Amino acid sequence: MAKKKIGIYGQLQSTANNKVEDLYLIVDDQSICFSVKNIVKNEFVAFEAFANTNENNGWNQLVAYLQNNSKLIQAIYGNVHFVMNSPRMILSKKQKISDLTIYLNELNLVHGEKYEEELMISPAGPNTVLVYSVPDALQSLLSRVFPTGRWSHYASYLLDDKRTEGVFVQLFENNYTLLIQKEGKVQLLQYQDISGDNQNVYTILNACKSVGLNPNSLAVYITGYNEMDHLWANNLVSYFENAAIINAPETGIGVSLNKEYPHHNYATYFIF
Repeated sequence: MAKKKIGIYGQLQSTANNKVEDLYLIVDDQSICFSVKNIVKNEFVAFEAFANTNENNGWNQLVAYLQNNSKLIQAIYGNVHFVMNSPRMILSKKQKISDLTIYLNELNLVHGEKYEEELMISPAGPNTVLVYSVPDALQSLLSRVFPTGRWSHYASYLLDDKRTEGVFVQLFENNYTLLIQKEGKVQLLQYQDISGDNQNVYTILNACKSVGLNPNSLAVYITGYNEMDHLWANNLVSYFENAAIINAPETGIGVSLNKEYPHHNYATYFIF
């Protein structure tokens, strides 16, 4: 079985002739989240999160569950964005040749070879692309529900962040993204599994060292902090010059979300 972890709803205003809301469907190995954004007001107006329980794996039962339990699945949207939130991605140099095999080989070299997946390439700068893949089974399941959905990767939205310098940590239930930028240039972008408290701190500090940067001269931005699960982050921030905990926006449903979940770990789903 799957379960519904949270549902917060505002009034959706889209009609067939006036589509003012976009849906961001964020997918990882064990969960699917719905973030609905009013693109006219530029604020989030609804959010749901579904996850597999311990005895269930894969997307088939999860998609079947949300089809029967989501209040948002039948709504009208202007655009539907499928957002892959998976560690199976790399940043690569943009190639002039049209043959994508070079990207596939690079992805397989880093993450291992997988079959029945579609290779995806998206721009990530003047000379850089983001390379990732989407399992065929997942694409088939979601396309049946949302035929107009288009794929992107969660990391693409991190790269669009206007803050050009610092260490950016996006916390999820089992892993986190780590982005290090210096003077507008990406120094490192990767996913890391959440492990022991000391190991988490060491991994991030060592990543800074590996790209030749000193945390004492950097700011760290942490999104999705939950004081019950992420106490190690309190130790992490002591190594940086400045630190900030990023919450969900203060407009739209963010008002209720921040009030009802004061140290929630859902802010990572409101970066779009």
